[in-house]
Amino acid sequence: MWDNAGAMRRITRWLTALVLLMLLGAAGVWLYHSPYFPVKQVKIEGDLKRVSTQELQTVAQRYIRGNIFSADLNGAQKAFQALPWIDKAQVRRRLPDVVEIHLTEREPVARWKAAGLVDANGNIFQAATTETFPEFDGQPGTAKTMVAHYQEFSGLLKPAGLSIAKLEYTPRSAWSVVLDNGITVRLGREHENARLQQFAAVWPGILRAQQSGLAYVDMRYKDGFAVRERAPSEMPSETAASAADHNQQ
Repeated sequence: MWDNAGAMRRITRWLTALVLLMLLGAAGVWLYHSPYFPVKQVKIEGDLKRVSTQELQTVAQRYIRGNIFSADLNGAQKAFQALPWIDKAQVRRRLPDVVEIHLTEREPVARWKAAGLVDANGNIFQAATTETFPEFDGQPGTAKTMVAHYQEFSGLLKPAGLSIAKLEYTPRSAWSVVLDNGITVRLGREHENARLQQFAAVWPGILRAQQSGLAYVDMRYKDGFAVRERAPSEMPSETAASAADHNQQ
């Protein structure tokens, strides 16, 4: 007979642990497939303005079914985050019967060239909307920089009552702003904030009265700026007629 008491105790402990693990595994399988503990409530939280209720319901019905343990929360989280207007998604279970979903919606800032939108974090995404946004025209990988400059430029122009219709960032790193009145302000590759601030300062006293006849204002000069007038064909109809009458006199 084997009378090694120490070895017998170790084997007994191992067998006991093995049995406990098997029981726990069996309990887990039973809970996973159990008809009990159904999901009774799905809470969706977040300030949602653009994502549709139908999209949210479709994802929830596909992944959050069965009981609280078998619901595919990881799949649901990935599916919610894949929706065009969703920036971040968190899905958690709250025992015994609640699934909590917290969604963060993208904040659109501009349209990216001819296609796509740019959010406040500088991410380009595809989503359908009829809303009006300024246009960004830049190089790949520059959207985040353009968002930061757009916010700074908008703050500088606001006191003058002006806003941006289009922001351009060329391959040579030069900035140009098209205002909501159609005038282009060329800022160049350096000191762009200071130059735009100078433009906003001179706008009320010198340029505003001439705005209907201005094509662009070039702020790239050290001690001043240059302007280019619009051709009659580029002017609003009333302004063009006035200019023609003046030339005939």
